[in-house]
Amino acid sequence: MPHLILKLVFAVFLALPMVSQASELRLLINMLHENGMVSEEQYGRLLAELEQNQQKSAKEKQEIVEKLELATQPPEVEVTTKGGLRVRTTDGEFETRLRGRLMIDAADYKGDPEMGDGTNIRRARLAWTGRMYRDWGFQLDYDFADGGKLRDSFVSYLGFEDTRLRMGLMEIPFQLQYRSSSSNSQLIERSLLGAFGGDRYIGVMADTKKQHWTAAAGLFGETATRQNPIVDEGWGVGARFTVAPINNEKDKLLHFGIASMYRNVEDVGVIEFSDEPEARVAGNNIVDTGEIFNTDSFTRYGAEWAMINGRLSAQSEYVLTTVERSSADDLKFSGWHFQTGFFLTDDSLNYQRGDFGSPSPNKRLGDGGIGAWELTLRYSSLDLNDKLIDGGEIQNITYGVNWYPVPMLRFSANYIDVLNVSGGPNDGQEQRIFLVRSQWAF
Repeated sequence: MPHLILKLVFAVFLALPMVSQASELRLLINMLHENGMVSEEQYGRLLAELEQNQQKSAKEKQEIVEKLELATQPPEVEVTTKGGLRVRTTDGEFETRLRGRLMIDAADYKGDPEMGDGTNIRRARLAWTGRMYRDWGFQLDYDFADGGKLRDSFVSYLGFEDTRLRMGLMEIPFQLQYRSSSSNSQLIERSLLGAFGGDRYIGVMADTKKQHWTAAAGLFGETATRQNPIVDEGWGVGARFTVAPINNEKDKLLHFGIASMYRNVEDVGVIEFSDEPEARVAGNNIVDTGEIFNTDSFTRYGAEWAMINGRLSAQSEYVLTTVERSSADDLKFSGWHFQTGFFLTDDSLNYQRGDFGSPSPNKRLGDGGIGAWELTLRYSSLDLNDKLIDGGEIQNITYGVNWYPVPMLRFSANYIDVLNVSGGPNDGQEQRIFLVRSQWAF
């Protein structure tokens, strides 16, 4: 009988570590020893094996805990591909992102002046952006199209709430159509006001963006490429302020803005204003002032307005440019545009603190929807005639349709009707252009 009990104890000993606590097993061994059911030798051996088993269990438990901690520990970096390739550390100290846009155009020109039909890689840009040590940022943007050109490239300080300081190559804060990305333009090309905007200079700038207002101002030197090594560079200042009294809902917006810039070109003494008829395939200007000599400086003033109401959107801008000259008459040039868009699908334009963004289709192609479809219309007017400067006055009306099958793809078609050209190298001529574009922006 004692021998049988001893075997039973060993069986219980082997099973208990999995279903009971060590203290309970030790109590059982002590009870058997006190009742004389196990010898001193057996008692000692049982206690030794119990201790050995406890140590082994503790080690195994620790190993399991360490493996669980390792398995559940978040990675040091996170990698996402939505909206471009992004890599960031989990502590938020470092982040880098690769973005880009590819725009392929084709155009058919009719009427005068004669321009050649053809195709064009309008933009092929890669932008490397990032954050360092949480409060410092950078951007390096290069366009490989048309021989290659450096675009927005700067370092920035982000330590202030909703405010950033930038130093490097960047656009002057002027014109709504240039403050919004080219990939977000409702029509394929920007309006004729491009004759007065889109300049990039090396400088410093501060900008603040709130839900209902934005402000930006900067001091700028010359472009990235030095024009004349023995002549002092020009310099300038620029500022823009916007207010959005209605900006509480996704599809409701009322926006107003004013902007101004001044640029001193006294040492260079020459400027020129020109533009193409809202198509950039042929590469020929339809209005052009030619070189304006004896120029000391020029100043631009701009006013802008925009609205969104559900599927409907509209915006308008006016720009006045004054040219101050030392030994000749001062000059004034101006232009304006009005454009509108309407979505045939249940979609709306995006607006983010002073700038417009591309829509994100509510029903994507391939997910049971047809993407987002938008009809667009724009009227543009530009006057480059004043005093003895005969650059030409032009009016355009452009009709367009946009299809966004998925967020990063866009296909567009525009019909551009040059209504009238008065003065300049193409006086009295009219032109009609059919322009299409395929766009990938990530």
